Amino acid sequence: MHGLVEIAPLPAVPLHDLFTYRVPDALSARIAPGMRVRVPLGKQTRTGIVTGYAEQPPPGEVRSVLELFDDPEPFVPTDVLELCRWTARYYLTSLADVLATIVATRVPPTPSDRGFRLGRRPTDAELAALGRRARAQHRAYRVLEAAPDATLSAAAAEEAGVAATALRALVAKGWVEVVRLARAPEPTSEPPAPPAPPSLTPAQQRAVDALVDDIDAARGGSFLLHGITGSGKTEVFLAAAAAALAADRGVLVLVPEIALTHQLADRVRARFGETVAVLHSGLGPRERWAEWRRIRSGSARVVVGARSAVFAPVRRLGLVVVDEEHDAAYKQEDGLRYNARDLAVVRARLAGGVVVLASATPSAESYQAALDGRHTLLELPERPTAHPLPPVTIVDLRGRPRERGKPQLLTDELRAALEGNLERGGQTLVFLNRRGFATYLQCPGCGDTPACPGCSVVLTWHRSAGALVCHHCRHHRRPPAACATCGMTSLEAFGVGTEQIEATLRACYPLAAVDRLDRDAAQRPGAQRRILQAWHAGETDILVGTQMVSKGHDVAGVTLAVVLLADLSLNVPDFRAGERTLQLLIQVAGRAGRGDAAGQVLVQTLRPEHPSLTAAARHDYVGFITGELERRRTLGYPPFARLVSLRLDGRDGAAVERAARELAGRLRRRAREAGLSEDAVLGPAPPPIERVRGRVRWQVLLRARNVPPLRALARAARAAEPELRRQRVRLVVDVDPYSM
Repeated sequence: MHGLVEIAPLPAVPLHDLFTYRVPDALSARIAPGMRVRVPLGKQTRTGIVTGYAEQPPPGEVRSVLELFDDPEPFVPTDVLELCRWTARYYLTSLADVLATIVATRVPPTPSDRGFRLGRRPTDAELAALGRRARAQHRAYRVLEAAPDATLSAAAAEEAGVAATALRALVAKGWVEVVRLARAPEPTSEPPAPPAPPSLTPAQQRAVDALVDDIDAARGGSFLLHGITGSGKTEVFLAAAAAALAADRGVLVLVPEIALTHQLADRVRARFGETVAVLHSGLGPRERWAEWRRIRSGSARVVVGARSAVFAPVRRLGLVVVDEEHDAAYKQEDGLRYNARDLAVVRARLAGGVVVLASATPSAESYQAALDGRHTLLELPERPTAHPLPPVTIVDLRGRPRERGKPQLLTDELRAALEGNLERGGQTLVFLNRRGFATYLQCPGCGDTPACPGCSVVLTWHRSAGALVCHHCRHHRRPPAACATCGMTSLEAFGVGTEQIEATLRACYPLAAVDRLDRDAAQRPGAQRRILQAWHAGETDILVGTQMVSKGHDVAGVTLAVVLLADLSLNVPDFRAGERTLQLLIQVAGRAGRGDAAGQVLVQTLRPEHPSLTAAARHDYVGFITGELERRRTLGYPPFARLVSLRLDGRDGAAVERAARELAGRLRRRAREAGLSEDAVLGPAPPPIERVRGRVRWQVLLRARNVPPLRALARAARAAEPELRRQRVRLVVDVDPYSM
């Protein structure tokens, strides 16, 4: 029996966390942490999550919980609620903000049918009078009284010969209530027998044995599965999943992209049948919460999902897999800025389960953790197929003819490789990490370029949509008929994007089936699945794409992979640029030669001597990361130091700059008092893109090798938030930032 509870309102209240409410006597025996309730808040009522019990009431009036939505089991189970608490502490945010990220304000009800349940019990005299005056109503009452739980569906009442008019009359008297009954599940046919798992290589078997030993012993180990592209990492963790299910433990598999969710879910379903659930942001609210309930009830024991699925309510979680663990998509870049890879490790630890981080190109942080012994390193050094890793040819673009200041990307070497691959019937993957038709439109007379009115970037030209688009705020408009500055009527396209490459390849090879997959193409309903299904079926000869096509796809017909311009990811102001470039190149190269025919890879660049490119040409991840880790150690960057990014933004640029300088000065004084080095507080400085959606941005970077004093600085910054809000400046605290 508990009289006071703490509630996280949905959505969260800015600058507040939990609110204390009194529990009515009628609910005190049933209410528990993780349950959804309806509570008064101000002049409104809100849905909230019970997070725990309160010992003492706060000052002032304590209002009461109005309604309990979950009974007998909480909507958010205990282990997920504990993960939310850990997340709030680590990312310096409120528990209410974390819960608001994973639970919608309104959860759609389960599919249900109309039914009837006995309400107020009449007295014997009332019931006898009813039998004399209204026999149909009396019979309806007696049928309901004899039903299990005194409840009947509308269909069952009709089958029992109970008149609808009699039921309506009893409802009007208050003797019967109209209720919604959970709809019985549709009968399903017997699923086909799962295919026999393929035979494993010795390296795969050693990895499986290590994972199964930890699962059976419930040791809760942490593993880094480093295997070259095409080495069969998926088969390893599917075998481990089978062992977890055999031990009556649940399985959670995370992937970085929704496209990979569909592909992997199909493969997992083929192995484990209808016990598989899928969670990602592309699902509608009703679909998403139907899957959540399947998982919560235990009818779905295996969950495949993107980033947010780390919070899925899997029962008795025994195995957590993070596929392509290096991928930056695991880092949430707005709202609650968490890293699902790191939370997966915590989730497994809290559940006493095993976690597997899998990648051909592990992140520097995970690889160093393996070197330090915090993860057990499992390696798959070869492919189980007939062909080894494909050879990589570096095409030097320096000194070649240029057009409008940019290199011609369809080089003679590329044309020869493409034409030869088409003649042999092979499929080609063409990678360019820039979408749109051209980077920008520019007036050849005065040099003016149309820019976004709300962001400090030029607009990207999308010819198929006939629009100039901002990739930050989605502002779009028709291209101007004439230059706004000098009046010249012919703006020219400069730069290149995937849309232009697609159009060029269609023109050059009219008999080839050419398609494109990037964020723009995937926005059309069902387009992403259609494009990938055609690609996997061998119906597409050439697929042009961005990072969406670079990872995880296992297409046997791909025998040529092309990187049009490797320099795009190198030329960014980020200490991870070299690492990310190597990861991209190795991942793209790994798409080729997975089937019966050998593959080949072309990488075009203006910097052929860069360590990322020379290592990628040798498929030498270990050689590159060894040198990269030494460089990071010397410079004091992760994984040998921790970072916290503080971003301030607002409409008034002068006010934002002033607030950023004051905050940085205050934090420098605290850093000196804590004995931190001079470079513990860097900035303030405007970021590479100074204005987004009309808000001017400044940032301060906190850096330290020791975590406690760094977190103390970050908490001091968070404590300044009310003062900043009074100045109309917003503060965003990003722990372990991925984009600088």
